[in-house]
Amino acid sequence: MPENHDDSQNDASSGTDPADPTVRARNLIARGTIAQRGDTAKEMAKGPGADVLKLARRALRRAEEVIIEVLSLVPPPKPIACKAGCPWCCHIRLTATPPEVLLVLDYIREHFTAPEIAALERKVANVDAFTRGRDGEDRAKQRLPCPLLKDGACSVHSVRPLSCRAVVSVDVAACKRAYDSHMEEPVPQHDLQILAANGIGYGILAGLADVSFSVEDAEMNAALALGLADKDIGQRWLRGEPVFTPATLTRRKV
Repeated sequence: MPENHDDSQNDASSGTDPADPTVRARNLIARGTIAQRGDTAKEMAKGPGADVLKLARRALRRAEEVIIEVLSLVPPPKPIACKAGCPWCCHIRLTATPPEVLLVLDYIREHFTAPEIAALERKVANVDAFTRGRDGEDRAKQRLPCPLLKDGACSVHSVRPLSCRAVVSVDVAACKRAYDSHMEEPVPQHDLQILAANGIGYGILAGLADVSFSVEDAEMNAALALGLADKDIGQRWLRGEPVFTPATLTRRKV
């Protein structure tokens, strides 16, 4: 799922005491992952008739509910500093499952004007020319902004992928230092929020595998480029066509 992991914050406990807040949070995350796996498998077993957009919305809602409960059990050491107009983290390689990508594409078509979509298509194509196939390390060095940013804020925030929801910082100054250093400086995050959001993503992928559906975790910008150029990409994906495979490939380093 996401390309940004930080080990600066250790869990409060590595034991198995069911009364320990960290253990309870981890158990909650595990249940959410299992529930998402079952939900995904049940919906995708419908084949071309699956409502992938509703599936993605349920997954995002489940992630938010799990995150809220996790944060209530194990609060971050300091208040979360993330807010609109603070896009330092939006310059890294981002991956998402096909249902999440399709939900973002649907949101764009429903909420953007024709000129806005045309402008976005140009931005996505321009970024794609530089980033297609690049791994996380290369993308950090490139430090190119996500084309979905508008005036420093996410233009699809309500349907942003799970990988975006996983990353929260408690120190905006550290985010700026990370950006200035091309993501070499660490950013203090809340490990359990990362685990919670990623768990739902893993549930999506596991559910797809359970019904022998193509499991693809796509790089977001490349997937957007494919989707914006093909209005039927969702139906093609539901028919089993590997339409997002070009967005999953990473170049070999030489």
